[in-house]
Amino acid sequence: MLLSTGFNMNSTRRNEGQVTRLKKSIANKIGPADPNFVLDDYILYNLVRASATYNDEIAKALKTHGLDTVKWRILMLLHDKSPSSVGDLARRSVTKMPTLTRILIRMENENLILRQTLDEDRRIVEVTMTPKATKALRTVQEIGHRVFERAVEGVSAEEIQAMTHGLKKIRENLARSPYEILENE
Repeated sequence: MLLSTGFNMNSTRRNEGQVTRLKKSIANKIGPADPNFVLDDYILYNLVRASATYNDEIAKALKTHGLDTVKWRILMLLHDKSPSSVGDLARRSVTKMPTLTRILIRMENENLILRQTLDEDRRIVEVTMTPKATKALRTVQEIGHRVFERAVEGVSAEEIQAMTHGLKKIRENLARSPYEILENE
């Protein structure tokens, strides 16, 4: 059936099927086991490279303000949700608990955070930002924004949204055990 716009419904269905097959074909060929594998085209390689480059750039900028990337990440997480438990901060900052505890002790000694054990459950330690940390964060948020702006220069809002969606899916996929049998398989 041909619509007045010249849009052919049967052709569209056929094209959708081709796109689906193409997506499956691409998904099967982008992994390191493929003989035509190109490292520079590999999504996870590019993810790691982009992350490392971002961390290097932000670290240089933060150093001039007496912060490092881990402290900045913790302050950003506390700005997002304060108070937060140490366990929650470890999970959200992707930092091992012993490492995070050492960092939090240093941050407390620098008067950036307060740690307080909950009265109702002494196993839980909550962390809050101090006014000094709030002031420091305001200063470095502008630095973070400038690095972000440079990072996404030439990337459309739709592309950013699609990448964010795709990366969330990848995180979800990787959080599953590789030994689970998927219902669709």
